[in-house]
Amino acid sequence: MVPVTPTRSRLLTLLSHSVQGGVHLVLGGILAAGYVILAAGLVQLARSAPAVPLGLTIALTVIAVPLALAPPLLAPVRDVSVAAARSLLDLDLAGPTAQLTWDDRLRSAGFFVAHLIAGGVAVVALLAGIPYAVALVGWAVGTRGDGFRVSAPALGAWGVPLAVLIACALPLLALLGRALMRALAVPLLGPSASAREQAERHERQVLAERNRIARELHDGVGHALAITTMQASVAEAALGRDEPAARAALAEIARVGRSAMADLDRSLAVLREEDDGARAPGPQPTLADLADLGTSTVRLTGDPEAVGGLDDLTSREAYQVLAEAVVNGQRHGTGPVEVTWRRAQESLTFEVSNAVGTSPGAAGGGRGVIGMKERAALIGASLEAGAVGDRWRVRLTIPGVAR
Repeated sequence: MVPVTPTRSRLLTLLSHSVQGGVHLVLGGILAAGYVILAAGLVQLARSAPAVPLGLTIALTVIAVPLALAPPLLAPVRDVSVAAARSLLDLDLAGPTAQLTWDDRLRSAGFFVAHLIAGGVAVVALLAGIPYAVALVGWAVGTRGDGFRVSAPALGAWGVPLAVLIACALPLLALLGRALMRALAVPLLGPSASAREQAERHERQVLAERNRIARELHDGVGHALAITTMQASVAEAALGRDEPAARAALAEIARVGRSAMADLDRSLAVLREEDDGARAPGPQPTLADLADLGTSTVRLTGDPEAVGGLDDLTSREAYQVLAEAVVNGQRHGTGPVEVTWRRAQESLTFEVSNAVGTSPGAAGGGRGVIGMKERAALIGASLEAGAVGDRWRVRLTIPGVAR
């Protein structure tokens, strides 16, 4: 078995592209031949006057020309052009379009005309080049047929290399035509500029939504795991000594677990892109649910009414920032986590702090702080995170909040 070297593989690829491009160009040449025959027929009729009445020629022209110009604007012709470009030009173009605009039709007509012109040139080169090359070889080897004398000049032995050059030029012409049609197919058969812009906008929105979901999963599940771990430790320490405290800790674990499951179900529902008829996801927590952060190891200090009056987005994202800060405090710090807030000078300020721990994350590294800053920037708030003395503090300031 002959091994396939890189050079051999490239040559085989070029040969395949040449054949595909040649077939695509020949298809265009065949279509161009129909238009040439139509034009020649109308010219012949015009020259046959008065044997053929001029009125009849005009009537046939009025009927034939619109019928010949209409197909490039039709959706089926565009679909055929797209299918040919996908299979013979190796282009990843979109399939049939449900509704074409005039811009789509005019662009596809432009590709159709370019295909006819390039195909016509290729077919003429093919039909002229092969007989000419054969005639050159025939003359060089001494054949004296009249057909060879008419087809090619008497170049003697020089006819053979010229015939070889023509034979090599035809595949190169096919490759050149293929490259030209590939370059034209993308802007003329692909989506319009407005459609591409809309698709890019949709893609950015999907990416932003998935990033938001990823942040929520990180924050929500991390918060639930941190609280569950802390409450499990409380329950273990209280077993056999303080039964009510143990039961309270176990109840808190159950509540946090149910909340985490609801958050996970909501996020997965969005990722699965469920239908409108599917069960709607539950509401996301906001600052109105701030009391849910409070546990035996998380102390809340502030006026509950001070967090009211915010729009849904600001309230939701601020809650997620605080939940992430609490999780980080429980995970990397020591002692209880203090959460305080106050309104002053048309701003609402939250602080989350606890004693600096000795774990690697105590310095505030990782994606937690990055996620909190992204959420703060989303609502136009500022966020500071760092060590202040022996405590780690996260401060979130939301401006433009009326008292």
